[in-house]
Amino acid sequence: MSSVLLIDDHAMFREGLTLALVQADPTLQIHSVASGNEALQLVQTETAISTVMMDYYLPDIGGGALLQRLRQLRPGLRILALSASEDPDDVRHALASGAHGFIHKSADSKTLFAALSSVMQGHGYLPPTFDSLATADNTHGNNNDDDASLLSRLTPRQTEVLRLMCDGLRNGEIAEQLGMTEKTVKAHVTAVLSGLGVLNRTQATLVARRAGLLGKPR
Repeated sequence: MSSVLLIDDHAMFREGLTLALVQADPTLQIHSVASGNEALQLVQTETAISTVMMDYYLPDIGGGALLQRLRQLRPGLRILALSASEDPDDVRHALASGAHGFIHKSADSKTLFAALSSVMQGHGYLPPTFDSLATADNTHGNNNDDDASLLSRLTPRQTEVLRLMCDGLRNGEIAEQLGMTEKTVKAHVTAVLSGLGVLNRTQATLVARRAGLLGKPR
């Protein structure tokens, strides 16, 4: 019996997909959780889980950050990323962070099951429109320049500053909220941009979103 962990914050989607997968293969044992943190806890206790289907954007921790933490906990996990996003960069970053496949939530249940089966059997899966990205499946997190790795280089204080930058706060507002001088904030902002290898706040926000720092996009 194969044990699969489904991670998605929408209860109806989890329930519907669970029913569809079990109908397609009654031998599947499906565990389902609503958040990245729940998933990390369950993976540590349910050693039978061999495959994960995860929403790429979750309210707490998602994206490349969750992928990397799952693979750190259980290097042998097979992971299929699900997303409503059609951004090709999301596919690239998911694969670079450790996903073995990527599929859109708009796919029908037959296609979703085929994608899961492919990943479970040790292969990859990409939507037909992303076949050109197939070579990225071999990276599995070895790319030191993927967004989650870039984010991990920031100090806790720099990460706090980045979150507030992403909320659109100016240096003075960040200084007031964090109880520091505007000069210090400016130095942190400069360090954040340099550490992420970006030129401005917009690009920094994009890196943070893809790495899962900001949760589900609005």
